[in-house]
Amino acid sequence: MRMMEKMRPALFGALGLTALAVGAMNMDCAQAAPHGARVKSGSSAGLPAASYTAEQADRGAETYKEACAVCHGPALGGAFDAPPLKGRFVANWSDGPLSDLFTYMSGAMPLSSPGALSAEDNANILAFLLRENGVAAGKTALPTTAAALGKVRFPKVDVQKQPPLAPEITPGTAPR
Repeated sequence: MRMMEKMRPALFGALGLTALAVGAMNMDCAQAAPHGARVKSGSSAGLPAASYTAEQADRGAETYKEACAVCHGPALGGAFDAPPLKGRFVANWSDGPLSDLFTYMSGAMPLSSPGALSAEDNANILAFLLRENGVAAGKTALPTTAAALGKVRFPKVDVQKQPPLAPEITPGTAPR
């Protein structure tokens, strides 16, 4: 009993540090600007739908795995407190200038190092997100500047026709 009393401060101290570390990891994925909150830059009426190539989306899938999946989940279903990047996500950005999402991604993501990805990486990830949300590939790659992406729109996607998301399970959390 006496030994337990002597060990208690060290034990609780170690548990406290572990809890802080886990909490910090969760906060790292959760403390960005409001996910899905779209700042409208203007009217997208008359803008053509964005086009991307299959190769660009494939490159984006690889970069997504490395830079985004830790928070948003490997299947884009959301993890920790980060939202899914399918379904409701599309409704937030659909039919607006693609520059809105590109600018948000470029300045706020990845959360652990905002702005660390190149413009090309962000355009590739954007192509991957378009593909995963049901937008067919075309023959023209997405541009890599906000100015050029302001001249195309995030195509309108019928969320009702998309298959439901399977919840991503992150160790230590309950499925959503």
